[in-house]
Amino acid sequence: MEQRIRPTLHGSQLRGAKLSLEEKAALAAAVGYPGLDLTLAEVRAAGGPAAVRALLARYGVAPATIGGVFTARLTDPAAEFEAALAAVTPNAREAAALGALPTGTVLPGRVDEPREHLWPVVVERLRRLDAALDGTGVRLGVEFIGVRTLRLERPHPFVQSMAEANQLLDEAGVRHVGLTLDSYHWYAAGDTLETIRQTPPERIVILHVNDAKALPRDQLLDQDRLVPGEGVIPLVDWLRAIGDTGFEGFLAMEVLGPRLAGLTPEESARLGLEAMARLLAAAGG
Repeated sequence: MEQRIRPTLHGSQLRGAKLSLEEKAALAAAVGYPGLDLTLAEVRAAGGPAAVRALLARYGVAPATIGGVFTARLTDPAAEFEAALAAVTPNAREAAALGALPTGTVLPGRVDEPREHLWPVVVERLRRLDAALDGTGVRLGVEFIGVRTLRLERPHPFVQSMAEANQLLDEAGVRHVGLTLDSYHWYAAGDTLETIRQTPPERIVILHVNDAKALPRDQLLDQDRLVPGEGVIPLVDWLRAIGDTGFEGFLAMEVLGPRLAGLTPEESARLGLEAMARLLAAAGG
């Protein structure tokens, strides 16, 4: 599993430091990350895909997840969605020219409209996004929000679990849109290992890993995560179940909240790589 699932340096580990893309690549290489998450905005600022391919090659770091291909959310107002959708195909081709094929978006767990009204709208939007990605090689991971304490001011629950996200994607019948699977949201939602094992192998696009405090799942806070191995999520079994699907790609640590406060980007990067390496070794053993 160590060869099929590899660590990538995620932007959340930089603790808000304003590093150039080359500085990020140098940090990833110095610490020992095989991959680096980046954005289309960073690629453009650094001279475009060809220049960034050369930059990453100098440091021996592969492009992992790329942000900014789809810049809206599936539940946004129509005008915002349409504007973002119009740019998806050229953005995806630019990402593919770099060699970064996974990209992501977030699906809110709570919304302002009743679920029965919004569900068919999102299904149709997923189909249109899928068509826009066709032929580019880029795949979009939709991240469900399983934490139940977020956005309580919004009156209606929408998609709050991996099982529901799979149902949504199944109904849309998409080929280039799948899941961003975050261990924290999977655990908070009460999803099971069997939910993962029953997921089609091509469905998982992006992996985020973190850990949770020993609290009732419906009381977990999004901005209070732990480093993998410090909490109660069965991460070894979680990763083994993902491996059973045939997933190949990168694993990013996303620890939001105070746990990494006070660390330098290098300290945070090293801590993350060490935690992911231990997890990958345990899951592969």
